[in-house]
Amino acid sequence: MRLSYPFILCFYCILFLPLVSPAQLVPVGNWQSHFSYNSAKSVEKVHAKMFAADANLYSYSVTENEYTTYSKVNGLNDVNISFLRFDAESDILLIVYENSNIDLMLGNIFINIPDIKNANLTGSKRINSVYFKNKLAYLCTDFGIVVLNLQKYEIKETYILQQAAEILKIKSLTSYEGSFYAATSNGIYKANENSSALQNFASWVSISDKTNDWIFTHHNKLYCADADSMFVINADILQAHYQSGSPIYNIRLGNENMYLCEKNDDRRCIMILNQNAIPIDSTFGINPNDVVEWNNQDLWEADEWEGLIKLTNRKDKSLFNPNGAFTNSFYSLTQSGEDIYVASGGDAGWQPSFNSGGISKFKQGTWTWFNRFNGIPNMDSTLDITSVAIDKRNQNIYATSFGGGLLEIHPDKSAVVYKNNGFLLSQIGNPGATVLMDVVFDDLHNLWMTNYGAAAQVVVKKADGTWQNFTLPFPSSQKYVSKIIVDDSRQKWVIGARGTGLFVLNDNNTIDNKNDDQMRLLTTGTGNGNLPNNEVLSIAKDRDGKIWVGTNDGIGIINCPENIFESGCEAELKIVKYDLNAGLLFQRESINAIAVDGANHKWIGTNNGVWLISDDAEKIIHQFNKDNSPLPSNEIKSIVIQPVSGEVFIATNEGLVSYRSEATDAHESNAELLVFPNPVPSNYAGTIAIKGLVENADVRITDVAGQLVYRTKALGGQAVWNGKNYLGQKPHTGVYLVFVSNADGSESKAGKFIYNE
Repeated sequence: MRLSYPFILCFYCILFLPLVSPAQLVPVGNWQSHFSYNSAKSVEKVHAKMFAADANLYSYSVTENEYTTYSKVNGLNDVNISFLRFDAESDILLIVYENSNIDLMLGNIFINIPDIKNANLTGSKRINSVYFKNKLAYLCTDFGIVVLNLQKYEIKETYILQQAAEILKIKSLTSYEGSFYAATSNGIYKANENSSALQNFASWVSISDKTNDWIFTHHNKLYCADADSMFVINADILQAHYQSGSPIYNIRLGNENMYLCEKNDDRRCIMILNQNAIPIDSTFGINPNDVVEWNNQDLWEADEWEGLIKLTNRKDKSLFNPNGAFTNSFYSLTQSGEDIYVASGGDAGWQPSFNSGGISKFKQGTWTWFNRFNGIPNMDSTLDITSVAIDKRNQNIYATSFGGGLLEIHPDKSAVVYKNNGFLLSQIGNPGATVLMDVVFDDLHNLWMTNYGAAAQVVVKKADGTWQNFTLPFPSSQKYVSKIIVDDSRQKWVIGARGTGLFVLNDNNTIDNKNDDQMRLLTTGTGNGNLPNNEVLSIAKDRDGKIWVGTNDGIGIINCPENIFESGCEAELKIVKYDLNAGLLFQRESINAIAVDGANHKWIGTNNGVWLISDDAEKIIHQFNKDNSPLPSNEIKSIVIQPVSGEVFIATNEGLVSYRSEATDAHESNAELLVFPNPVPSNYAGTIAIKGLVENADVRITDVAGQLVYRTKALGGQAVWNGKNYLGQKPHTGVYLVFVSNADGSESKAGKFIYNE
């Protein structure tokens, strides 16, 4: 098939067009992680790199001054790391997760050892520590000692120490003078390390009934320690040697010295002991979880408050953390233009959580923070940020607080707080708390917000700076509200939190005239609104103006929002068939989030992962969960979509990731047509994107002779191609042409790209 004559006339022109591609874009179908690196649980030295871990992993190359971050996107097999330890003999970094999953890192290769995590055991499977010897990793767990062969990447054997009916928890293990010594929940036991019957508890002899958390050798001496004291063991007799000033949290060994992380609410430090376990120095002003020696003077610390810290001369602090969100707590997401805003914290079971993470902003690949820790006035008392809205006129940031009122942050980082001002009201029965849940602008620059538990539950700061509020028709004394959206008729849709239903407020575009207001409460049942359930969790307006209502028992669709106050306008409970069985849309799922992309597809966030469904909900396009994708958790908190790139930001209870989808918002013209990647690399197996298009544009790809290779229709403002022709074959290396046009041909554009086999 060949293109018509008008298209052929374009060939000679477009052959001289430059090859343009936005190199910073993430390919369609690829993921990114967006984690915080401001806290670290564990640190380890691997050659010239320092590795730090918390929810995920990152490294800093001391010689090259470069960071590398690792997550499920690029190698890790889980989230929430418990500790890291490096075995120099096998050149393997052991990564232990809190759920007892294990990754082995060899260079840039990750090998997953899920055996303990997947073991069918009753009781705790926690891995407490590891002891390396002869390329074996002796994993000390709450059910015994698991021996991992680091050459074969497999479990070699397991020693379960069971006294009577009690299985002993193994806290730590070492070897000394031909014997293994194990610190257990019932004291210290020893056994000949060459014994062939270490699985038999009779092979282990008790030397002390004192419970210890650590046992180790250093400079030919055997030591053990609990949270308060360190002991030297001579001839299997414990002798008190060192008393800690605050509970010992961790112990690491250097070439000469010992390093003890000690901390409680009053005293946090690293105590430095020499090879004879005599204190010689200390470092304060930190909150240490772990420490590793670089040399006799310089240390690297995993800090609870500040992430990876270098302690030069054991005293001078330097922070080494990649750019990221301030915290891994993500309460809600907001999109404004091309920027993404994160509200870090809100309620904990409808009670304050005292989260001070504030706001994180993601702009062109870089995160910036707004909170009490970087000089924003009033944010020391304005905690639990629940939602964010941006005034496009002046770029002021408005943030609601669960208890602290409304925060207004100006571009110069000055700030104003509004609370209990006669319109924003304190929670009934709690006069010290102005509890706000959500905030959004309408198209006239009026700022609408929900005032949880107050006598008036909807508040507006008008474009002229004056205020007004509204009292919703609650059927009971409870006045709980959460999220709010504005529809195409400027009606306000407000979720009645905690099982009330869904309110609609129409002020008839006369905010200060209460006489013409209309209000309605939608609940379950025909004639009442026909919601799937009164526990409404999320709400979204799609590109056709329809209102999608997410509940804890599926989705209802309001197809007639402009007529919501007329009889007969109620939620549609759509019946769909996604597998062998038909049923109501997402019945028995809690719909925590709904987002609409440029193609009017719906992204649905639940407690069981994320679904992308077609605009009419008849088809599942994608389904992502933590097992088949880099999602850190199946519990979805919030979803927003960056309209230009089509990147879908998904906040979970374990962190934030994004997925570059096939659809973007449409452009007014095709003037910004771009092909990505360009050139297409050889052996590229991903999706090729043609972006910057008018809505639902016709897209044709041809070779330079005019032979049609592929034809498709844009999803919103972006078309995608799998790199194969209609016969499922990859085209030959060469220059290929792109022709784009809208329905009437008034917006046409041509471009070219190079395709490599």
